[in-house]
Amino acid sequence: MTNLINTSFQERRFLAKDGLQLYARDYGRDDPRTEASLPIVCLPGLSRNSRDFHLLATRLAAHPEKPRRVVALDYRGRGLSDWDADKSRYQLAIEAEDVLTACAALDIARAIFIGTSRGGLILHLLAAMHPALLGAVVLNDIGPVIEIDGLLQIRHYLGTQQAMLSWEEATENLKTVHGTAFPDTR
Repeated sequence: MTNLINTSFQERRFLAKDGLQLYARDYGRDDPRTEASLPIVCLPGLSRNSRDFHLLATRLAAHPEKPRRVVALDYRGRGLSDWDADKSRYQLAIEAEDVLTACAALDIARAIFIGTSRGGLILHLLAAMHPALLGAVVLNDIGPVIEIDGLLQIRHYLGTQQAMLSWEEATENLKTVHGTAFPDTR
C-alpha cells in the first residue's frame, strides 16, 4: 500500500487569543537552507484555505537555488481550523489578530506575505497594526474598490451553499454558480 502521509509540509496547530485552535501548513521549516531568507506567509480568500497554496508552497520550499519556508494559514472556520460559535468573530480585525498570533506561534518575526482577496484585506490591516512584520506584500485579486455587485454575488452563493455529496455534484455546482463569470469552466 502506498504511504498517504504528506511529507511536504508539517501540520501546525496553535491557539488564537480567544482559545480557538487554528491550523497552518508549514513547508520547508526544517530545511537549513531556508533560514537565511524571509519566510513567506500565504493568506487565502474568504471561503478558501491553506490547500490553495500547496503547489506554490511546495515549489518555493523546494526551489533549487533559494528555497523558502512557506506557511499557509486556515482562518477560523475554514479548512482544518476550529469553527467559532460566535459568528460576530468572523471579521477582518479578528482574523488579522489571528495572523499575528500565528506568526508569534510559528516564530515568524518578519515575512513576505501573499494575500488573495480577503487575505489582501487582512494585509491592509496588518500594515497598520504591525508594519515591521511585513517584509514585502503580494496582493492578489484585491483592489482599492470592491464592487457591490460582486459582494452581493458572494453573499448569495455562500449563503445558499449546501454540502456536496460527490465530486460530480460539486463540479456541477461550481459551473452553475460561477459559469457566467467564468464561461471556460469545464
